Amino acid sequence: MTRFFRCACLLALLVAAPLMAMGAERRGPFNEPPQSVRSRDFDQQHIRLELDFDFQRRRVDGRAVITLAPLVPLDEIRLDAADMQIDRVMLRDGPGRNDPRELQFATQGDELTVVLDRRYEPAATLTLAIDYRLIEPQRGIHFVIPDGSDPRERTMAWTHSEPIAARYWFPSFDSPNDRITSEVLATVPEDFVVVSNGKLKSKEKASDGRRTWHFVQEKSHVTYLVSVVAGRFEALSQEWEDVPVVSYVPKGRLNEARRSFDKTPEMIGFFSEQTGYRYPWPGYTQICVDRYVAGGMEHTTATTLTSDTLHDARAHLDHQSDGLVSHELAHQWYGDLITCKDFGELWLNESFATYFATLWIEHDRGADEGLWRRYGEAESYFAEDKDRYRRPIVTYGYEHPRDMFDRHSYPKGARVLHMLRFVLGEERFWRAIRHYTREHAFGTVETADLRIAIEESTGQGLNWFFREWLEHGGHPEYEVSYRWDEAEKMLRVEVKQTQEVDELTPLFRMPVEIELVLPDETLIRRVEVSKREETFHFGLPERPRWVCFDPRDWVLKKLVTHKSKQEWVAQLAEDENVICRVRAVHALAELAKDGDAEAALGRAAREDPFWAVRGEAAEALSKFRGDEVRATLLRLARDDPKSDVRRAAVESLGRFPEKETPKALREVIRKDRSYETVAAALRSLVKVDKDGCRNDLTAALKRPSRHEVIRKAAAEGLAASGDAKVVERLLAILRGDEPIGRRAAVLGAAAKLAEGRTEVTDAIAPYLDDPRHWVRRAAVEALGATGDAAAVDLLLKRRDIETSRRTQRMIDKAVEKLRERNVPVQEIRKQLDELKQENRRLRERVERLEGQERG
Repeated sequence: MTRFFRCACLLALLVAAPLMAMGAERRGPFNEPPQSVRSRDFDQQHIRLELDFDFQRRRVDGRAVITLAPLVPLDEIRLDAADMQIDRVMLRDGPGRNDPRELQFATQGDELTVVLDRRYEPAATLTLAIDYRLIEPQRGIHFVIPDGSDPRERTMAWTHSEPIAARYWFPSFDSPNDRITSEVLATVPEDFVVVSNGKLKSKEKASDGRRTWHFVQEKSHVTYLVSVVAGRFEALSQEWEDVPVVSYVPKGRLNEARRSFDKTPEMIGFFSEQTGYRYPWPGYTQICVDRYVAGGMEHTTATTLTSDTLHDARAHLDHQSDGLVSHELAHQWYGDLITCKDFGELWLNESFATYFATLWIEHDRGADEGLWRRYGEAESYFAEDKDRYRRPIVTYGYEHPRDMFDRHSYPKGARVLHMLRFVLGEERFWRAIRHYTREHAFGTVETADLRIAIEESTGQGLNWFFREWLEHGGHPEYEVSYRWDEAEKMLRVEVKQTQEVDELTPLFRMPVEIELVLPDETLIRRVEVSKREETFHFGLPERPRWVCFDPRDWVLKKLVTHKSKQEWVAQLAEDENVICRVRAVHALAELAKDGDAEAALGRAAREDPFWAVRGEAAEALSKFRGDEVRATLLRLARDDPKSDVRRAAVESLGRFPEKETPKALREVIRKDRSYETVAAALRSLVKVDKDGCRNDLTAALKRPSRHEVIRKAAAEGLAASGDAKVVERLLAILRGDEPIGRRAAVLGAAAKLAEGRTEVTDAIAPYLDDPRHWVRRAAVEALGATGDAAAVDLLLKRRDIETSRRTQRMIDKAVEKLRERNVPVQEIRKQLDELKQENRRLRERVERLEGQERG
């Protein structure tokens, strides 16, 4: 090895060390040693749960009857069982036998070990009956006992087991690589409704006047899909063919149900057709519950949804339930009928459900709506990739299964499926999906099963695609330019991949469409991009008016395109593809003082047939000035039929302080039907009339809205004044007895006024212990924004008992923010001095190495 090479290696290590540390950080919580699919010594076959609910004491007395078959010789059984009191374990010789023998057992941590009476061989079948108690459970099963802080809440109980929380409410092998049949018997007050998996077999009166509901699920599913919900509910009954479809909502909210669930039967028919597999279960139930920890959960036949799914007609202008409802329904195929065998393969559940939900939107509302939704999915993933971490979609290096429930598993994976559709073509893609679904129905799968199904059904070998998109991370970043050679009648399109290539992020090989728009026709040419830089040649009869790279947005990518202003203007006005027009909006927005760009954006904001382009153009106009721009925004804010566009116009008007603007914004606040648009108008009014809007904001504090978005905007506007009277007003709200949603809405505003005011921190702190996860999270964010060093101990105390990993991460972030903000000046100076000394040492070392090389 030459001395130069040794020096070069040392220099490279000096430079690479911090970069390698950054790379580890880039992986987020996915740096653990790769795991394997969980091993098991037995096959669970059937689980029967007998549950007696005591709502007054928040207690469940349970019996789990588990039928299993050893896979290896066994003299003991180890089950997952956490936070429960085990009273007794009995052994039955077989299903239905009534000669039980009591067994010895031990619990340690989250494990129950049952000592069998003898050694059992794989040919045997065992049935264990385990008696246990759950006392004020915190995970797995949740009691909602109204405390009067939310007048809409009702007494109820519900379960949530994904990914590995079944162990908190019944003993089992709690892993997705083992499928079972199940039955649930739940004894509850007489006027309660119970929803569980499968068919209702019976509903019998108990000796104490209560009722026992007995559900049987005869088709297999995994343990985390077992569910039970109990409470007072009303039902919306529908039907698809011979399949009953029932949607339960809390008592008193039936009038809102159709708005959310009317299209469910049609969705079932659509997914049955698309998958080539008729809806596989005996019925479909949806039930809305209070304080739910997620948007929804796809328990077989019995999806549980947050009661926030329900909303009034005004909220429906901005928030529709179809996306959530269709996502959870799609899981009845992908996640339930077919389940990933490990959460490292979660995309096989969540990406499929996300993709099929977008297919429904496309089917129901049109192709442009589907395109725009996929565009949003990409943007959601890009934000996580940029701000949090980059990882392969398929990875077994997770710290906890819950970490896999992120934007890589949901929107990125959905976009990967869309690219797979592009690579294979329409007919072959659907042939492959249907073959995969048929072959693996009622089974557990890994990604290789999908790849093999594609090979078997289409003959296409796609190892390269799965390797770059599932086993690696990141996405291509393209830089595209083109030039026309008049003499040769030749268009040369130059494409560069500019992403940093490393062990995580590859150089991508992907087919891409290029749209060539000529005066009399539009041509689509398909090329394969696989190199760092390459040029594609197209012989054409005349110069194209513009060129659009990947016009239908098939490929998940970042894109920079070089073209003239005139081309962008023409593309915005005339291209038939929504995404091409949106790109033109973004490009022209960078020409903030150009009259042609302003005119083109104004026309698009007023006239484009698709609302999203109008909205993007309205947002872009905030970078421009002048009476004509303001007039366009005022018109849109008042007249556009789509609330999203009105909201974008209202937000842009916050940059126009002329006297017409406050008047127009006040009109929006008075008249607009959209809660979100009214909230945006309040925020913009603060910007253009800060000194004159106090009365508007004070009045808005009393206006009801979905998620209290209007009150939140009003409170934040008042907080911007810093007035001591505002502090007292917000503190009075926080300490008052209004419904919890109205109080929690001002937490963030109060935090902005906390500088030097310990009473603000004291008023926020009790919300850390609220039983509603969304309230706790709002309190965490608020305390992180106070800047009060005393909030650190409050947050850490909450973290010790917090069960939600998402909330734990939010606490960690808030604590870090507070600590950084409260580092003493002398400590900062000390750290700067240490960095300077380290920098000097490194520089001297490099100089010595260079001197040795010259010598």
